Amino acid sequence: MQRILEFLSFAAAPLLALAIPAGAQPDGAPVKIEYYYKLVPGGGSEWLALYKKNHNPILKQHMKNGLLKSENLYERRFHAETPAWDYKVVMVWRDWAALEEAAQREPQIIRELYPDKEDHDRQEKRRWELTVAHWDDVLKDVPLE
Repeated sequence: MQRILEFLSFAAAPLLALAIPAGAQPDGAPVKIEYYYKLVPGGGSEWLALYKKNHNPILKQHMKNGLLKSENLYERRFHAETPAWDYKVVMVWRDWAALEEAAQREPQIIRELYPDKEDHDRQEKRRWELTVAHWDDVLKDVPLE
């Protein structure tokens, strides 16, 4: 049951980011979000393959549509106890409105990219079964001058 809730919470992640107070970034300013993933031991290769196959193409479509400015995927070069994550994805969205639009467009993009929706959903469910923990950090630029 917990895995199902984690899977469903992923779908709501962009919407949760919208709950940040409007003053968190100036209107029209880019929004940078770091997405962290802690995986089951030995699950990294399978998780990464599923991410690249089933999630990254959706994000590339958001880039084509001008909603997502960039996406970078990182893994740790050296072992660290805390914070415990295996992969970090850093995305820069055009602005808050782009997050809203992406959430609205995503079901259509999935239908276009993955005609066998059941297979896509099954593989995404597996990716989330490999995920022990997931969290997002919405970053706010702080002027230094």
